[in-house]
Amino acid sequence: MQEFYVDIHCHPTMRAINTTPNGLGRNIWESTKNDLVNSFIGKWAWEQSKTVSKFSQSNFYNCINGKTRVVFDSFYPIERGFINFRKIPQLLIGKKTLETLAITASGISVAQMRKYREQHDYFQELNDQYNFLVKNQGASPCGAYNYRIVNNYQELENSLRNEHNTINVIVTIEGAHAFGCGTQITEKMHIDELKQLLRNNINTVKKWEYAPFFITFAHHFWNQLCGHAMTLPVPTTIACTQKKGLDITFTELGSFVLEELLSARNGKRILIDTRHMSVNSRRHYIDFISQHNKLNPDDRIPLISSHSAVNGFETMDHSLQIKDSISKKKSTSFCAWSLNISAEEAIAIHESGGIAGVILDKGRHSGVNLLKSIEKIQNINDKKEQFLKLICDNIFFYISAINKKSAWDILTIGSDFDGVIAHFDIYEDMSKMPEFKKDLIDFFTRNKYRSDLWFGYTPEEMIHKLFTQNAMDFLKRNFK
Repeated sequence: MQEFYVDIHCHPTMRAINTTPNGLGRNIWESTKNDLVNSFIGKWAWEQSKTVSKFSQSNFYNCINGKTRVVFDSFYPIERGFINFRKIPQLLIGKKTLETLAITASGISVAQMRKYREQHDYFQELNDQYNFLVKNQGASPCGAYNYRIVNNYQELENSLRNEHNTINVIVTIEGAHAFGCGTQITEKMHIDELKQLLRNNINTVKKWEYAPFFITFAHHFWNQLCGHAMTLPVPTTIACTQKKGLDITFTELGSFVLEELLSARNGKRILIDTRHMSVNSRRHYIDFISQHNKLNPDDRIPLISSHSAVNGFETMDHSLQIKDSISKKKSTSFCAWSLNISAEEAIAIHESGGIAGVILDKGRHSGVNLLKSIEKIQNINDKKEQFLKLICDNIFFYISAINKKSAWDILTIGSDFDGVIAHFDIYEDMSKMPEFKKDLIDFFTRNKYRSDLWFGYTPEEMIHKLFTQNAMDFLKRNFK
């Protein structure tokens, strides 16, 4: 079997649908770029958001060039919290200026922005993304490659062995608001009516030909289901607010939706990804899963955190002792926000037979001052060395917390490419994955970095597990 890599969290379909089409029209293969609003504000916004890619990162030609043949495509209906701007900023600088900032940084086209302002049906948008991906299966524009959606591990393994020019896509979702909640309309609905709506929509999705493998339950804004963690930096929070639902636990409605998703009685079980949940929500869910797994040893449910970094804290409670803010992560080695994973949570993921995807967003890996010091380095090789150390320090936080050889079984790549991230300067898109893998092996080999935690593995073996083996083993156990 040819060498290949797995990415368990990226957004090729979302990017293709929301940006302005070019070349051969709207498709998932070609590179797209953000619209530049040709004004002073537009140019200023472009410059201020220069750490965020303005070109598609996970389009399928990039995946082909990057040997990434297993792609978890995360559907994401754009949350209206990014578009329904706060009233005071609108009055001070105007709606058009705020729209320019959003369009420039996110890549959402002007046409899509206007469409989302007029409609509020997240579930329809979820179906639109699914139908786009399904409809366009087949050959690339050049005819040399192909993509197909796979429904289970057996289909995936057969394709990898026999179709060497094929990208295999696994459907996932980011944000349970996608089932139609978290809107001004649903906020006014009676809970019984809303439960029925969400049950119907979940049942519809479970009947898709390619039902989602997992769903990232929370995202950036209040979804009526559970609390979310702080994610947005200060410039963004000027225009939008995450306050509603921040840091709370599951609601009654959220517990209902959770059971509907995990149930096997109403169709294929959809697993839960804890990324973006608040600490209180994650603790509730981890306790729920721990109890389930004790009572059902033959039906264990794994914990998933699909695109994560660590926060340096020993426990989840410790991560909440100081409120998330810029100052909290200013002088830390890791990004110390409660969004990220503590040692306690790493252990829980391991005990459940779960998996954690290493995000390729430098802002999620590092404290503010440390990142600034790295970004000032002029020599590209020296800068690369420091970025590699930063990524490895995040990796070894997991390994040290678990402190046994099987710790190396839980980590994989969850890049979050095309999720509007501050990518590492040297690994800006999926095509750079072979270089990234080679550099990590070289870094370990040259420096014998943290060799006390290798547990007998060679650098090649550790990084093969990270890029390929762990995700494939996880799929073999759970993608049925």
